Amino acid sequence: MTTLEMIVSELNSVPKPVLEEVLSFIRSAKNKNMQSDKKTNFQRTAGLHEGQVWISDDFNDSLSDEFWLGDDN
Repeated sequence: MTTLEMIVSELNSVPKPVLEEVLSFIRSAKNKNMQSDKKTNFQRTAGLHEGQVWISDDFNDSLSDEFWLGDDN
């Protein structure tokens, strides 16, 4: 028995509200898969925004206790 046949067999004994939920899930999964396929079909261009972004020299420094505790004094 194929996977599809097993799914159909299981669905034959499921109440209608559950079937509607399953249908909604299948459509959502298909749409999500189609959207992820579209995202991978474009070419990226390296260096397109060179010089427009910077990272502070103290980016990796520890944050003070005041930052974590919310003390603004």
